[in-house]
Amino acid sequence: MSRSILFALTLSLFATFPVLAANNIGIGAVDMQQVLEQSKLGKRLQEQLRQEFEPQARKFAEEEKEIHALQQAFERDKALMSKDQAAKQEKELVGRIEAYQKKVQPLQQELAKAQQIKGREIVAPAREAVNTVAKKKKLSMVVERGLAGMLYLDSTLDITADVIEELNSRAK
Repeated sequence: MSRSILFALTLSLFATFPVLAANNIGIGAVDMQQVLEQSKLGKRLQEQLRQEFEPQARKFAEEEKEIHALQQAFERDKALMSKDQAAKQEKELVGRIEAYQKKVQPLQQELAKAQQIKGREIVAPAREAVNTVAKKKKLSMVVERGLAGMLYLDSTLDITADVIEELNSRAK
């Protein structure tokens, strides 16, 4: 059953290619992740997040290094310890890791929420830039370059640089 459906879909896909070619439909692709990371607006939003969360993250990074050093020391010295001593140290280490994770979790949630909010601030302008570039280039369709299932894309169809340029020209 599923093979026949797959065959029918494949057949219909191949049947549409001549129609697309005959109508001379323009297709473009954009890497939205690259647009978000390399545009002026995206960089500004990333910098705001960094300034807001880096001081707290630094504290946690130091504690993480301490825990990592304790783990390495435990692994190194475990063979020299008695079973009871090793079990006690391992229990203390696990407790410290769990306490660390409980402290870090609220910051991670706060960061994720802030990233979503900042992400919304760039999505609309980025879409407008994609629309503007698509209209200038007379494209009928623009797809996301990182789209699952996209195995090959001719680099001449990539409009990412044009979208970044358009978005930057609108940045304040």
